Amino acid sequence: MKKLYCLAVLALLISCKEEKKTDSKKVEDTVQKDSTFIEETSNQNLLDSLASDLRPGEKLELEKVYTDEAEFVMFDTGGDYSYFVIKKDNKTIGLTSNIQEELNYTRGDIFEVKWKIDSSFVAGDGERLEYTEWFISAKKVKDGSVSLFRKKYTKQLKYTWSGEIEYGTEFKDYLYDVVEYYLANSTQELVKSHIKGNSDLTYSIEERKEKDRNYIVLGIATEFEHRTSIIQWLYIDVEDRKLYEYDLGNDKLVEFP
Repeated sequence: MKKLYCLAVLALLISCKEEKKTDSKKVEDTVQKDSTFIEETSNQNLLDSLASDLRPGEKLELEKVYTDEAEFVMFDTGGDYSYFVIKKDNKTIGLTSNIQEELNYTRGDIFEVKWKIDSSFVAGDGERLEYTEWFISAKKVKDGSVSLFRKKYTKQLKYTWSGEIEYGTEFKDYLYDVVEYYLANSTQELVKSHIKGNSDLTYSIEERKEKDRNYIVLGIATEFEHRTSIIQWLYIDVEDRKLYEYDLGNDKLVEFP
């Protein structure tokens, strides 16, 4: 009788374990299905919301090639991806790219840009999927302000910086481009008169912190008989690279377009 009782208890325990395994498998399958559904729904929502400042208000298609004319700003290779940065209708857009070598384009020139919407993954965020603008190719169609400036102002700009800091060639080239862009587009009469007169121009490079923001400060000056005279201060925000013109009369920074 004891044997029969023990066998019955053992059978009951095995049955309970099998039921638990079955229930556990059901839960795992349900969680997996829910996760897949959430992932697919999230991805579909991303696809339904494809948008770009290059085509505001337009419903865009994944991997379709678009063509737009835009002003070249810079080619930024600092990061997991590189970015072909352009400006259209006063909006700055960075087109994602896998190109690592420097592109020899001039800021301000107008290009016919081919691009598309495609997937990318955000590093450091669990490889989060997103859809963004990708650069395909660019063809110059028109000289911009800097190219025209170089034809008008024929001298090489000079620059100096504090001996305590050593800047890399790439960064100094970037600052040179910024100064050229400013000179080509400045509306300040003093600046324009010195460009028209083909004066010797130089600029200093230094770093400052103001109101909890870090800036690269450029002091554009005329040079005559080994003496310099500042005609304009420029500030570049280190974090977002926005360019500011210092308004001496009102003691404030004014963003330069």
